[in-house]
Amino acid sequence: MLLEILLNVMLNAIAAVIQVPLLIFHALGLEIPLSLFDVHFSRADNVSSPLGSRRSSRSKEPTPKPNGSLRKKQGQDQDIDILHKRIIDAVDIVEIVHAHGYKIHEHVVQTRDGYLLSVHRILKKEATSTAYLTESPVVYMHHGLLTNSELFVLGDKTSKCLPFLLVDAGYDVWLGNNRGNKYSRKHLTLSSLDAKFWDYSLDEFAMFDIPDTIDHILDVSKKESVTYIGFSQGSAQCLAALSLSAELNRKINLFIGLSPAMIPKGLNHPIFSFFVESAPNLMYRLFGCRAILPSVVFWQKLMGPSLYEDVVTKSVTLLFGWTSDNISSSQKKVGYAHMFSPSSVKSVVHWFQIISNRRFQMFDEGGSSGSRLVYWSGVSLKTNRVAPFPTQTITTPMHLIYGKADSLVDIDKALEHLPISTTTYGVETYEHMDVLWAKDVEKSVFENVFSKLDEYHVTTK
Repeated sequence: MLLEILLNVMLNAIAAVIQVPLLIFHALGLEIPLSLFDVHFSRADNVSSPLGSRRSSRSKEPTPKPNGSLRKKQGQDQDIDILHKRIIDAVDIVEIVHAHGYKIHEHVVQTRDGYLLSVHRILKKEATSTAYLTESPVVYMHHGLLTNSELFVLGDKTSKCLPFLLVDAGYDVWLGNNRGNKYSRKHLTLSSLDAKFWDYSLDEFAMFDIPDTIDHILDVSKKESVTYIGFSQGSAQCLAALSLSAELNRKINLFIGLSPAMIPKGLNHPIFSFFVESAPNLMYRLFGCRAILPSVVFWQKLMGPSLYEDVVTKSVTLLFGWTSDNISSSQKKVGYAHMFSPSSVKSVVHWFQIISNRRFQMFDEGGSSGSRLVYWSGVSLKTNRVAPFPTQTITTPMHLIYGKADSLVDIDKALEHLPISTTTYGVETYEHMDVLWAKDVEKSVFENVFSKLDEYHVTTK
């Protein structure tokens, strides 16, 4: 009894330290104004004048031309520095895409359960309409946990942004967003200040966000199917969605997973591993039941690029054991400035359940399945066995690209639960983020993506 009292006192003290700032953010509605240090937001090209006629008042520099060829090195370095500054200072994906010299259209997807998701369509630099895309195959890209659509356009040079390379190769490229992140904080009846707004996990991503977004893209593009490229959790969401819908398998003609998180190995530090093995009630007690990382933009602005880079690098080393040796300092400054975006605490808890159980499963509302600290939830292990996502039933062709030094991706475990036709491509020394941001990512990863795309389209002609 005394031990239980002391444990409760300790947990309450820890929860108070973590929760007080979050409660202030939520109760006073401060999370939005704290993140908006600059009130100007750029409008997408489908709701504004053509690119170049309306520039942000904060960005007076000329548009850099990363693809320009015959210049002196000094001029090239100056252009790259301008590009980096514009990306770091950008307030949204519109400014980031414009900084690279491309155009962007914004669409809104209404899910069947009432969430409004922003979806971004990337267009050629010289495009005046979408008519040229009539015959273009569609590629849909989806981000990972605690990020958003900006993730794919954060290369420190344009050639390190896969969406732009795909656009130049003639594809119709769309970038999606999960409910609750920077671009999808609206609902038909709920406020983002309501706890119910944040009551979602991978289940809802798979049942609503992915299939409803795909349907919208097919409706707009007038195509029968899309190619899906997912990063990390973005891969897992698609696998879960495909496993639940035979119809969706007909709408996604090819799946390419980059660092495909399915059954992660776990966290590096024993203290954080303790949270993974704990019952969900502990996470909810510490972080509440709404958003996780609600004030990340505030801290990023407060610290500045250099300090923030150091903090993030040390954090991922502590959490996952990553060295980040394959990612340049300039890439970290550019990428980290926009890397994180809120999601629900419940979605993180869902991953902890998957890691703890070593199975790709739906959310366990009982919260105890497989936990070694099950007594904290007060539920017996024998009470509930939550259903897995039946990924072996997927018929869509699948290709997985991963880093062989990635501490999060257990490729052998993933393949046990996927059809035997699934193909893989591993990159030596690569860690989780390297498949997007490594110094040699164009050759080591992007060439393999294009090879798989070419292989599919030649086969289906």
